[in-house]
Amino acid sequence: MINLIGNLNADLILAHVKERPNFGEEHMVDHMMFRPGGLANLIYPLVKLGVKPRVIATLGKDDFGEKIYQEMLPMVEDGITRTGTPTAISVGVVNQAGSRYFVTYSGNLYDFTKEVVQNARDFNKAKASFFYGYFLLPNFGFEGTLTCLKQAKANYHLTFFDSNSDIGGWSEKSRNEIINLLPYIDYFMPNDEELLHLTGLSTIEESISLLFEKGAKSIILKQGSKGATAFINGEAVYHKGFPTEAFDTTGAGDGFNAGFMFKLLTGGSIEDSLAFGNALASIVVSRKENRYPHLDEITALLKNPFK
Repeated sequence: MINLIGNLNADLILAHVKERPNFGEEHMVDHMMFRPGGLANLIYPLVKLGVKPRVIATLGKDDFGEKIYQEMLPMVEDGITRTGTPTAISVGVVNQAGSRYFVTYSGNLYDFTKEVVQNARDFNKAKASFFYGYFLLPNFGFEGTLTCLKQAKANYHLTFFDSNSDIGGWSEKSRNEIINLLPYIDYFMPNDEELLHLTGLSTIEESISLLFEKGAKSIILKQGSKGATAFINGEAVYHKGFPTEAFDTTGAGDGFNAGFMFKLLTGGSIEDSLAFGNALASIVVSRKENRYPHLDEITALLKNPFK
């Protein structure tokens, strides 16, 4: 079993915006999706691959929260805490090139504390724990994350960690917190922009070297259309990804995370896990609907990447 720990919220995605409007302007789009977001972007691909993860998150008791909860419940081991605060909603605006930005109503994300994790049934029985959305969970924060990482390691879990971007602008405090968590994280999974912001350095090579000096074990670097690189055991293992025409890049990194973790936990090598994660992510971003592939679709892409 895999523990997925982090934010679960509603996503409203407005896609194929020609240009970002200024305040006082209004633009129309022809593509809109309303769906569960946050951890849901890992839940869906894992479920398609036959995994039933334990989801440890909060949701409000409002209509949005109830809809997400009822949709998730058949797919997951239930570690979701329902609260009286309205459910968080993230509005994503995607341009025609697939790039996007978000505006998020925080809602019930403030209700996520270390007790939500510690009270989750069978947390300790998992094979792995994935920590997600660090900067969106202010009342979990450093102390809560550290406590639960230590709990996971005490129970021999492999630990995976994707902080996402710091919504506060990568302060010195934020950088120090993430760096001080590294010794408890088996696979740290930033993208290249997050990596450079975290270290404050100008190159990937310098940044990777610094994080290993600070106690990092393995770093899995997501590089968008350029693929992904694993820095592990003093070596760099690179996979260039797959040619893809992106419709919506929302969830690309999450799809990679799900694919990499799935392949690794089912006995794949680092090389195979990078390729699998990239293949899953490339399919996700290329689709408007039915975004998450079955195993045979991923396998077909791996066998014939230029079809």
